[in-house]
Amino acid sequence: MPRKATVKAGVPEILADTQRMVTRLVTENRALKSQNKKLTAELTRVSKGWELIKTLARQAPRKTRR
Repeated sequence: MPRKATVKAGVPEILADTQRMVTRLVTENRALKSQNKKLTAELTRVSKGWELIKTLARQAPRKTRR
């Protein structure tokens, strides 16, 4: 349940608080998007490596069983 604005906290204070919170959210959002982009690139790189490992494993000579 939202808090009721007190008489002491006028419209300018509420507006300033809201602007600070929005600025913080936008900054955090940018940081998270950047981190997500880096993680996506890393995932792509690692996935290619696993595909190469699988390919090489299929090509490796196997011992015959008796």
